[in-house]
Amino acid sequence: MKKADRRNANIFAVLLCMFVVIIDQATKFSVLAFLPKNSVLSVFKGFNIVLTFNFGTSFGLLTPSTVMQFYMLVIMTILCIVFLIFLSFKMTNIFERMLCSLIIGGAIGNLCDRFFHGAVVDFIDLYYKDWHWPAFNVADSFISVSAVFLLVYSIFTPKYRDF
Repeated sequence: MKKADRRNANIFAVLLCMFVVIIDQATKFSVLAFLPKNSVLSVFKGFNIVLTFNFGTSFGLLTPSTVMQFYMLVIMTILCIVFLIFLSFKMTNIFERMLCSLIIGGAIGNLCDRFFHGAVVDFIDLYYKDWHWPAFNVADSFISVSAVFLLVYSIFTPKYRDF
C-alpha cells in the first residue's frame, strides 16, 4: 500500500470510528434526556426503548462489586481498544480496517459511558411475547455486527484458511 493510500485509509478509519462514537453518544444523550428511568416507551410490537444501566460487560456479565473491579474493567477495555488500534494499522484490506474501526468506535462509546455515568447506558429492548433480549445500545450493535462480519470474512477469505 502506497504512503498516500495508507494515510487516506488511516483518515477514513479515524472518521468512521468518530462517526460511531458520535451516533452512539447522541442516541444515549437523547434517551437520558427524554426518558425517565424505569419507564418503557413502546415503539412497536417487539421493540421498546427502556433506560437501563449495565455495570458489567455484555449481557451484564462480570458486573464489578468493588471499585477496584470497576477500574480493572475500564483498564481491560482500554487495553482492548489499544490492541484493536494496533491491529487496525497492520491491516492492509480496507474492509477489515472498516470493520475494526466500527468495533473500536463502539468500544470507545461504551467506555465514555463508564467515565460519564459509571455504567454503560442501554436502551434498546427487543422482545417476543414475554421473552426479552438483554437491553443494548448502538455501540453494542456496531461491535456485534462488525465482529460477526469480521469472523465470517476471515473464514471465507482464502488467506486465513492456509495456516
